[in-house]
Amino acid sequence: MIEFDNVSLRLSAFALHEVSLTIMAGDYYFIMGPSGAGKTILLEALAGLHIPDEGRILLKGEDITGIPPEMRKIGLVYQDYSLFPHMTVEKNIGFGLRMQGLHHPERKKRVDTLMKKLGVGHLAQRAPLTLSGGEMQRVAIARALAIEPEILLLDEPLSALDPIMRDFFVDELRELHREQGLTIVQVTHERHEALNLGTRMALIRDGRLEQEGAIDDVFVRPRTRTAAEFMGFENIIPGIVSDAGGPDCRFDTGTVSFSCSTKAIKGENGAVCIRADDISVREKTDPGTDRDNTYRGKIVAVNPSGPMVRIDVDIGLNIVMVMSRKTFESRHLKKGSEIVLTVSPDDIYIISTGTPDTTCS
Repeated sequence: MIEFDNVSLRLSAFALHEVSLTIMAGDYYFIMGPSGAGKTILLEALAGLHIPDEGRILLKGEDITGIPPEMRKIGLVYQDYSLFPHMTVEKNIGFGLRMQGLHHPERKKRVDTLMKKLGVGHLAQRAPLTLSGGEMQRVAIARALAIEPEILLLDEPLSALDPIMRDFFVDELRELHREQGLTIVQVTHERHEALNLGTRMALIRDGRLEQEGAIDDVFVRPRTRTAAEFMGFENIIPGIVSDAGGPDCRFDTGTVSFSCSTKAIKGENGAVCIRADDISVREKTDPGTDRDNTYRGKIVAVNPSGPMVRIDVDIGLNIVMVMSRKTFESRHLKKGSEIVLTVSPDDIYIISTGTPDTTCS
């Protein structure tokens, strides 16, 4: 288990502020956040490349804050791979083992095994600059695994790959995690990577921990407006809980109201969060239009994007939804079309404005 215990760290104009989080053994843990949030600095602090000004970093209950990087049994793969250009693939992979003083026969055996496993054996005598992005990725991971780390750190490892290669490496990383039983900590700003691979995650913003928890929990139940925006809720609408009782409540925005399957306190200020793909269209003449969360509206903007279409609808307030281009065209919809849309109470989540950061205005 890895613990950050109130870790603060200042580097020039940037600072981490009292970050506390827990990474369990065997987790595939994601550190997410916008650019400049402090994700890589957290990763480097765990690797031992930065010493916190305050707080502790613990591994299996032992304080490793002052232990040098080479003593931590941690492998690190950077976004740009950071391979040594003057060394062959084989020597790059074996570098850490040579630094550990492992004798040549054992070192070669371990390197050969890793090159075969990761499919780079035929590249053994090649220089890194002659490799493709995918090949460099494999070599960088092999080099990190060569020292048999207990923890593997990945700093946006898929960002430089094309979409097909990226999907391939998602499968590779999933298999690596399953086979090796490694604790993997990955920095990314891509939600789909975390959803496809992760078990738990932390959301970082401006050097502060915004939210931590199971992947599904953070994605479905963000605690702040910032978290909701980063987790992809296109509709974040301020208002007040006008009625509450049991597991359900009513949320009033001033122009429309929503029925929500969320526990809340009557009179509480907040915002409803609705994903665009959780909103569906009904036929205008549908007799069910008077049911909860069914609204008549007019399309005010249409933005095609590949096979999907983003639609802005005025229902008394602006709400964003998405549908396939095929469905959009088959219904003969366009800007100015009147439609009826609906959203399930189960697909609406309420954020409380309990702190200044979550104030919705």
